Amino acid sequence: MTEVHHEDVAAYALGLLDGDERAAFERHLHGCGTCSAEVGSFAAMGELIKGVHPDDLLPQPPDPQVESLLVRRAATERRRRGLHRAFMTAAACVLVAAGVYLGVSATTAGPNPDSIHSPARALLMTGRTYSVTDPATGVTGLVGVEDKGWGTHVALELKGVKGPLQCRLMAVGDDGRSEVVASWGVPDKGYGVPGSPDPLLLHGGTSLPQDELNHFTIQTFDGRTLATVAV
Repeated sequence: MTEVHHEDVAAYALGLLDGDERAAFERHLHGCGTCSAEVGSFAAMGELIKGVHPDDLLPQPPDPQVESLLVRRAATERRRRGLHRAFMTAAACVLVAAGVYLGVSATTAGPNPDSIHSPARALLMTGRTYSVTDPATGVTGLVGVEDKGWGTHVALELKGVKGPLQCRLMAVGDDGRSEVVASWGVPDKGYGVPGSPDPLLLHGGTSLPQDELNHFTIQTFDGRTLATVAV
């Protein structure tokens, strides 16, 4: 069985684990709240440190504490995974130690503000997920959920839809109560279709607790159902 270490969270979020290591760490995430909480933070750093030369990461002159952290972490990771993984993981540690805050909107480009490193993607990676492809509309929905003190945090990945449309994601409870989780507009080119392959990623919330959820409905503003995701 592949050995799992808590410090692998940075390498996992940055896509540096091989297939067996990634699968083992994903199993670990389901039972480790600390690592689950850190995944999104490390994932958001990926775009920032792509292509950065190691010499550019340290201030001039370097802060002794940051430099020490980098050297210790890099030395450990070099022995375990090789120089490339060591650099990426150490770079993430330096950014955290320096107190760099990475807003998703500042690190992504393009029309979709929720990128692969967004809170929505992080929740879909670490939360409980449910999916469906509607045979009539061709729309695919992947919903991720996690418990919060105020209700349920919800993420959606949407594919196979063309616009123009105005849509919303509805959460429906076992008692029939329904709430709007999020709403959005679909441009002409759509999401997750030929010519526009990127899915729509977004997240929102509902006051319904996770154990009282029955299903989610993806629908247009005029009431047409695009897909229903059973929970």
